[in-house]
Amino acid sequence: MDYYKILGVEKSASEDEIKRAYRKLALKYHPDRASEDKKKEYEKKFKEVSQAYGALSDKNKRAQYDQYGQTFNGGGFGQGQGFSGQDFSHFYDVFGGQDNFEDLGFSRIFEQAFGARRGARQRAEYGQDIALDMEIDLEEAFRGVKKEADLRKMVLCAKCGGKGGESLKKCPVCQGSGYEQVRGGGLLSMFIQQRPCSRCHGRGEAPEKICSECRGQGRVKEIKKVKIAVPEGIDGGQVLKMSGQGEAGPYGGPAGDLFVNIHIRPHKYFKRQGNILIFDLDINFTQAALGDKIEIPTLDGNVKLKIPAGIQPGELIRLKGKGMPRLHGGGHGDMIIKVQVKVPKKMSWKQKKVIKELGEII
Repeated sequence: MDYYKILGVEKSASEDEIKRAYRKLALKYHPDRASEDKKKEYEKKFKEVSQAYGALSDKNKRAQYDQYGQTFNGGGFGQGQGFSGQDFSHFYDVFGGQDNFEDLGFSRIFEQAFGARRGARQRAEYGQDIALDMEIDLEEAFRGVKKEADLRKMVLCAKCGGKGGESLKKCPVCQGSGYEQVRGGGLLSMFIQQRPCSRCHGRGEAPEKICSECRGQGRVKEIKKVKIAVPEGIDGGQVLKMSGQGEAGPYGGPAGDLFVNIHIRPHKYFKRQGNILIFDLDINFTQAALGDKIEIPTLDGNVKLKIPAGIQPGELIRLKGKGMPRLHGGGHGDMIIKVQVKVPKKMSWKQKKVIKELGEII
């Protein structure tokens, strides 16, 4: 196994190049992004990419790997060691720390793929995450809105309560540990890998009588309504995460998450730039020259706008606090009025005469 080839980098690659390559591939082969038929393929690829990064991100391990290859006893990253018991702190670091790591869902992947989460065992498989696209109006983004959506997803089996059957007993294969060990490799590269038990699927116990409704999986497919609270100030392209609202995990495992991708419909009056609202205002020559006070729309109702005398085409007028609510920190952004002076395309002889006389005076 060539770690450099797995990450798609040259042997002379810098630490930053290796980190960027790993981040890109880890996101690409995130098992939650895979369809059911490709899930095992993605998990296998994710393990390979993570194993390669674990070796090449450490200077000492990388130097030993460059010298001896994969078969040396390098302290826990090569096939001479199992995955369990490794230090995964560098994985948290490459994805921007614990909070970001958790938000991306990678803590769950390490629980499933490596059987460990900072020393703690995970004994059940998570359900699949669900992605949902939701389109809202700018007014709804301004005030916040509650929506309902119908999701066809796997839910806990009502008949067995997610247990998969009746009379749960200690699993005879793993003896209640939830894990089994698999040996592999050759004489110089033998390894022992710990994985969820194939009989009880990590639960440590199995039913004597299988549930006829869910066929032992502990879940069935149904249509469920979900209530989605869209906060005021949300912008298009942002994603709402609803923990535990994805599909129920198999064999009583915890549910995945629901990710709601927000899209905002174009508005007939306003353009949005972050918390700023932009409004194009057309005025005539008289209003520009003499000034005026007119009513204009905002997302919070109509307001009176004073146009100063002598305003020039393209000038901006700022209305403080009339923009979008700030999603974090409170308050509102501003509203920017772009002033354009409309020149009539057709004029009467009398209008032309007046403008000509005015031009001679000015």
